[in-house]
Order: sequence, then C-alpha cells, then structure tokens
Amino acid sequence: MLKRNDDIFEALAASPWWVSVVVSFCIFMGLRFILPALVQGSLFCRLGGLCQLLAKWIALAFLIPGAISAFRSFKRGELLEGQTSISTVCSLSWRAFEELVGEAYRRHGYSVTGNSGPGADGGVDLVARKDGETTLIQCKQWRSQQVGVRTVREMFGLLHAERADHVHIVTAGSFTDEAKAFARGKPIRLVDGPPLLEFVKVALGYPSK
Repeated sequence: MLKRNDDIFEALAASPWWVSVVVSFCIFMGLRFILPALVQGSLFCRLGGLCQLLAKWIALAFLIPGAISAFRSFKRGELLEGQTSISTVCSLSWRAFEELVGEAYRRHGYSVTGNSGPGADGGVDLVARKDGETTLIQCKQWRSQQVGVRTVREMFGLLHAERADHVHIVTAGSFTDEAKAFARGKPIRLVDGPPLLEFVKVALGYPSK
C-alpha cells in the first residue's frame, strides 16, 4: 500500500506540470512567511524558524512531480506525432496504444485519467471528462481480431453502472457487424482504424476531412 505522501506525489505527476509549480509556490509562501508570522512570539516560535529553514527544500521536492509530468507529456506528444498511418498505429504495444488514445483525447480538450475498474479485458481503460460529461473509454489494440458485440455489451453495462454519459471503444482493427448494430442508437461510439487515425491527426492540428 502506498503511503499518503506517495499518493500526493503520484497525483501531482499525473496532473499538468503547472499544478506542481502552483503547489510548490503555495508551500514555500506558507512555510517561509505565513506560518512563521502566525507562531511568532508563541511557544512554537522555534517551529516557525524550522519551517523557514526547510521551506525552499520542501518546495523544491514538490517540483519533482511537475518535472515528471512535463517529461511524460513530452513523450506522449512524440508518440502522437509519430503516427502517420494505420500501420504505425498497429505496430504499437498495447500500453503505447492506450497512451496514444489518452493523449489524443487530451488534445481534443478532455481531462483524461487512467482507470482499472472491473470488466472484460480490463474494463474501462481511460475516463475522459469534458463539458461536465463523463466518457468511459476502452482501448483494444487488436491488429487482426475484430472487436465483437460481447465487448460492446459489457461496456454498455459499465456505462449504467458508473453512471457515465458516453462509452467509446477504440481499436486499431475493426468491429463486427453485430457490434455495430448493437451500438446503433446508443451513447456508444465505435472508433476503428481510419477514424482513429483521423482523430489523431485532428488532435495534432491537421484540418478535419
């Protein structure tokens, strides 16, 4: 089990880099100026002096997750820019494919977090939020196998269980006719090879076809 400090640092590393900068600045101001002023002349004055001494080091420690976040963002950007065709997308590992999809959604204005909820083949891989709505995303890095109706049915069940607004199933391959028929008329978006590549290119700033 992670310690609380580990949870905080991991949450900051998963956030945009500037969040760590803001937190670091607030910690420095609080320890260097605000707390010492509050305890001045009291029995805790030594505590105030200690806080002033340690302020910059503690603040610097909270910049580390920001650096990690910036590095991760840079690598995801490189990954996104490296996709020029379906073949490059299909050559990715399942983890890289998931990171690609997550970054593409971020570039489209979504706030994206990972998820390890229950369900078939890992269930929900990503949770994307935008304009007050929640979208559950499952990534299927299948190069030859088609995504069948069973996967779509199970994600539809998770849509209601998680009280989400939409479900997106993304694959480098394709969907069976039965899967497409089941999704029709429901808040389910099936994104296969060509539409996925178009989605990535638009995320990079290319005009939509």
